Amino acid sequence: SKDSFINVLRQVETELSQSKDGNFFLGKEVSLVDFMFAPFLERMCASLLFFKGYKIRVPDGEATEFKAVNKWFDAMETLESYQLTKSDYYTHNWDLPPQLGGCTFEEGGKLFENAINGERTLDGSRGSWELPLEPDNGGAEPDWKFCGDEDAAKREAVERLSFNNQNIVSFAARGAGRKGMPSYMAALADPNAVPNDTVKSSVDASLRVVSMAMLGSIHDANDAMTDIVNTMKESGGSDHVENVVASLAYLRDRVGVPRDMRLPAARQLRAHLNWAIRKML
Repeated sequence: SKDSFINVLRQVETELSQSKDGNFFLGKEVSLVDFMFAPFLERMCASLLFFKGYKIRVPDGEATEFKAVNKWFDAMETLESYQLTKSDYYTHNWDLPPQLGGCTFEEGGKLFENAINGERTLDGSRGSWELPLEPDNGGAEPDWKFCGDEDAAKREAVERLSFNNQNIVSFAARGAGRKGMPSYMAALADPNAVPNDTVKSSVDASLRVVSMAMLGSIHDANDAMTDIVNTMKESGGSDHVENVVASLAYLRDRVGVPRDMRLPAARQLRAHLNWAIRKML
């Protein structure tokens, strides 16, 4: 039950608050105890917020009952080994249901679900995957300060796009192609999908301009994206543009953390893909 879970979490909070000379379970040095707890606490922070609206991890300065748990996360995030394996709330919450056999939504989680999925900010004013991005996703998920500044995040996203460009273009083109058989329980998984080859050149051109926007600015890339959209309309018509939009959205929704890139880079890529999509609509 919820009460039982909270009681256990409070016990964890007590143990961490009584740790001597440091913020790990056994003090100032990380131990096997921390590594055992890490995957469970990380997934709990993501899933309980998304499905239930129950917040454990908070941005800096926000009040919380679980101060020691938050300090423990801060300590874990100083470890390169943890940084390299840490995932984001979006990836966790789309991966967990098929692993657990399903998760149950409660009304209290709806605002956070929308924010994590990129649909709406917590205040409901706009999409949470729209530029400019709000710090800490508006309070839903703390930023990863160990990754550097916003420009570093953009450069990481561009490097990831360019390093595997041809395969990424083909992957994105699945959004305008045919679904694979058999289907999989994981909603975003479709390894047997067939890409639409007719959109690949337009997807490639769009991703190049998205990269230009991240390395420079949206203002600098606006004209280039407008030219690409006009060319697509002239050569392929509205159906072709819709297929490119579907491809970019397919890619946006499947940027995985940390598989593809770290969270700050993923947030920038998702938001810049949305910018490109809006230019085409």
